[in-house]
Amino acid sequence: MFTIRNTVRVAIMQVGVLVAGILASGLCHRLAFINGLPMSWPAAWLYNYGLLGFSLPLVWATTALMVLRRPELSDELKSLVFLSGILLLVALGAFVVYADVTPWLHGTWRLAGDQTD
Repeated sequence: MFTIRNTVRVAIMQVGVLVAGILASGLCHRLAFINGLPMSWPAAWLYNYGLLGFSLPLVWATTALMVLRRPELSDELKSLVFLSGILLLVALGAFVVYADVTPWLHGTWRLAGDQTD
């Protein structure tokens, strides 16, 4: 289960989730700007500081590969490190979904041509 190939796959999935989340937060930013609405804080954080999130897969993959290459460490520890990467993937996915879906649930969106009185 814990191989270099699987470690790289999990790290690429983590990066893919971050890329999709940053692009979706850009869409949220654009629609909020057009409609004159404030962005929610998770979407604004992802829009402004999303590039910092790429350090998470890098640090995890480096740590996981260092643990994998050490034969004196137990298999339980190696499995725990690999499962922490999957947990990180799930946490990133949950945060991205929360950040990019929250603005759509407020119900304050309107079309750009609507008049307000």
